[in-house]
Amino acid sequence: MLKTRIPIKENHVRQFVIARYGNNTPIIDMTKKSMLGVLAEIACEKVGFRHVLPKMDVDEATAITLHYPDSLKNHFIHPAKLQLVAKLLNYLFTQAFLECMEVSLMLGISDYEAVNIFMERYGITEDMVSADSLRKKWRDHQRYMAKKMDTMLQVA
Repeated sequence: MLKTRIPIKENHVRQFVIARYGNNTPIIDMTKKSMLGVLAEIACEKVGFRHVLPKMDVDEATAITLHYPDSLKNHFIHPAKLQLVAKLLNYLFTQAFLECMEVSLMLGISDYEAVNIFMERYGITEDMVSADSLRKKWRDHQRYMAKKMDTMLQVA
């Protein structure tokens, strides 16, 4: 089985990925039917006899390990693409957080309680990221959406 280590610098994003995709272990098995498996298939390059696999030093404390599907034998993810995959995982965290907040507010849960529920669900602690910074991210998103709605209404 092929494996790749992806360095994720933000502790809360790493914990989110581990809790959501890795069954609370830093090793994530990918299949062609999973979102991360499809992402790996897109990011992978075929290793030819002319290619030399580039080496990248990865800090084990900040990395998660991805196990490729068997269909991706003789493939690898270039280190430059690993950084893009880590960036995408950060975006996935943000999207999941914002969707959780929107659903919670539709159900009548306050934003303070919704942030705490999200953090508890994925095992994110205050040491990783403070609840206040997540609430700020939510308020910034609300301001952005209000501004976007105003400009859409002015155009129409």
